[in-house]
Amino acid sequence: MPGLLELQRSFAAGLRERAQAAGEWAAADGIAAEARLQVYRNNSRALFEQALRLTFPVVLRRVGDDYFRQLAHFYRAAHPSRTGDLHEVGRVFAAFLTAHLADTPYAWLGELAALEWAVAEAGVAAESVTVSAAALAAVAPEAIEAVRFEFVPSLRLVDGSLPILSVWRANQGDAPESRVDLSAGPEFVVVHRGTDGIGLRSVVRHDFAFVAALAGGEALGAAVDIAALPVDRLAGLLHWLFDDGLVAAVREPSGE
Repeated sequence: MPGLLELQRSFAAGLRERAQAAGEWAAADGIAAEARLQVYRNNSRALFEQALRLTFPVVLRRVGDDYFRQLAHFYRAAHPSRTGDLHEVGRVFAAFLTAHLADTPYAWLGELAALEWAVAEAGVAAESVTVSAAALAAVAPEAIEAVRFEFVPSLRLVDGSLPILSVWRANQGDAPESRVDLSAGPEFVVVHRGTDGIGLRSVVRHDFAFVAALAGGEALGAAVDIAALPVDRLAGLLHWLFDDGLVAAVREPSGE
């Protein structure tokens, strides 16, 4: 009889329909070992696919049940679940779609999946306190350019080359799907969880670059330069970040 670890590894391989010997150690009780194992395989496959369906409902709606099932099959073969947390099943689905559908008319589905994953991640992110604009107003004027922002954990930024937010919005609920012109240009989306649920906001390119720079740890002045942000947009952007509850803290330079 093998040790527990060896048996667990063999069983896990069997669930993925790889060569394994777990069946040799299954108790015979009127059902063949392979048939017993197949029950677990079916359940494992169904749970994996259902987790993807729940996380990527818009991708599912766009491709239909049959094709989504095929995608789930190939994705699971390439990226089998490695944790008991079903949320983690979809972590690299967007990257998989981008690679799997490259050079096809459906390559853009990888970007749509990235947006849906951002929504899913925002939904399970840790809670956080937020600060108001008063936190920035309390900083000495000479130190303003050097402050750094700490954002709430639910913040996600999705840089799309297509109008992915428009597609996402057009495929919510049970309403008939409305057409979105995929040649309409890119949409840059800021996702976070607020008091009213998950919020998604499309912003222009330099606004997105500004928030991305701040989220990446850049100081306020450097973020303005990196994004080539027009100065007359700064006040409005800062008000939005604070008013929508995206800022968890304002950090002044050490030693100040």
